[in-house]
Amino acid sequence: MMNQIKIGAFISERRKAKGWTQSQLAEKLEITDKAISKWETGRSMPDLSLFLPLCTLLDVTLNELFAGECIAEEKWKERADEVLMDVITNWLGHDNREKVHSRESKENDTPPENVLEVENVSKRYENVSTGHETKNNSVLAVNDVSFQIPHGSFVGIMGASGSGKTTLLNLVATIDKPTNGTIRISGQNIVDIPDEAAAEFRRRHLGFVFQEYNLLETLTIYENIALALTIKEVSKESIRPTIQSLSEKLDISAILDKFPYEVSGGQRQRCACARAIVVNPDIILADEPTGALDSHAARQLLDTLAMLCREYGATILMVTHDVMAASYCDRILFMKDGEIKTSLNREQESKQTFFADILKKIEWIEGESHDVLEVVNP
Repeated sequence: MMNQIKIGAFISERRKAKGWTQSQLAEKLEITDKAISKWETGRSMPDLSLFLPLCTLLDVTLNELFAGECIAEEKWKERADEVLMDVITNWLGHDNREKVHSRESKENDTPPENVLEVENVSKRYENVSTGHETKNNSVLAVNDVSFQIPHGSFVGIMGASGSGKTTLLNLVATIDKPTNGTIRISGQNIVDIPDEAAAEFRRRHLGFVFQEYNLLETLTIYENIALALTIKEVSKESIRPTIQSLSEKLDISAILDKFPYEVSGGQRQRCACARAIVVNPDIILADEPTGALDSHAARQLLDTLAMLCREYGATILMVTHDVMAASYCDRILFMKDGEIKTSLNREQESKQTFFADILKKIEWIEGESHDVLEVVNP
């Protein structure tokens, strides 16, 4: 199995061979020193978007980075497939998806209704500020985007920084309004909702899971979840049993009386999931939900999100740049330059196969070096 400590030591070794400090490598990658420290001590792995720049800087291949060692040319083909499977197994674990889907397909042959329908949506920002001046120019952040999300689906949006994925999520969340197009949630065109009514719509129809949790530190875990039910005017008698039942499913029942600062990041994020799903929203919007978590907590959270879809019929739209997170989805929309360049459906594939397919699709979209393709398809 892939050894993060070995990979971290390999990164440290190659960095030192270049004569760089952690700060110097961090500066070249435009990230923090803390991120480099976490890699080199095996506490986390680089984001997918940093794999290729890191390999280029350290003069190693992607295979060698994942293996945590230099690979002799005569062993290249033999090791490539082994390395890929180690990466996938380490990040994704076991997968029972095929059994779940085959059962669902027999029980229900009727296609589910669309919860979200985005039609020809564009967003242009006028008079963009540059430095100390505001010039009369504009940026087309989202360009003629259309897609649908059926009830009970787990859909991801992937793209590099500046691709438009966060802007698109904000449009769906009613935080921003499109310049053109329509967005329907459960049949209602949210573009027509007045600004003064948008907050009420969000409370009643949307659930949110953010990277930074957004929990109230002065309330206990139980009170954070209960607040969402209180705002929705759920009866007092049903609040406690509802929270207890859901917290057992999410494995947070033992921490309900604790405050957010007293529990781990993974537990706080599962509390955020409970808060999002407990009000039975039309759709849950997740913005880089694994970004502040280590790999173990990230897998737990993604298992939780998948379970919410499977057992609670939740519909989830998740923005992520992390291929491991994306491999848990039913479908991925790939954005670049404000447009959806292509999509990828998981269908009956395992997470492992879907993971490899996502890597190949990213390589195709970005036109990066052939190293990614060599890892995916040696």
